[in-house]
Amino acid sequence: MRILVTVGTTRFDSLIKYLDETFAGLDFEFTFQIADGKYEPVNFPFFTYSSDINTYYKESDLVICHAGAGTIYKLLESRKKVIIVPNTERTDNHQLDIAKYMGANGYAVTVKDFTLLPESIQKASHFDFRIFEKHDFDKTREIISFCLGKLEN
Repeated sequence: MRILVTVGTTRFDSLIKYLDETFAGLDFEFTFQIADGKYEPVNFPFFTYSSDINTYYKESDLVICHAGAGTIYKLLESRKKVIIVPNTERTDNHQLDIAKYMGANGYAVTVKDFTLLPESIQKASHFDFRIFEKHDFDKTREIISFCLGKLEN
């Protein structure tokens, strides 16, 4: 199984280190995107950033990611199997909210405790993920109408 682990633009060394050490020598192909992380994996390939992250997404059977909204929505729109691990090392905890929502609604498997990742990977490979339907948001006409109405008054 080809697994991409992506942390976006914020380091998440504890996740990268846990996966690198726990899955060494097992039958998984991990690739890590580590941002500006201090921990560099020794058992699997890694990179810091890529302007072509979509290629990595396409080549992966499963993506383990932080709970960044941009990353999650891109993966869901691409209909990838996703495990979300909120980065609680950040000073704010907004990632907990989005992870909870995605897990509770069946869009992704969510994990806060790293020790549950091995069983979560097995679960995700058979999980019937809910398909995320993207809805374009275009309120241009309403905004123009509102502005023109204000100008007339």
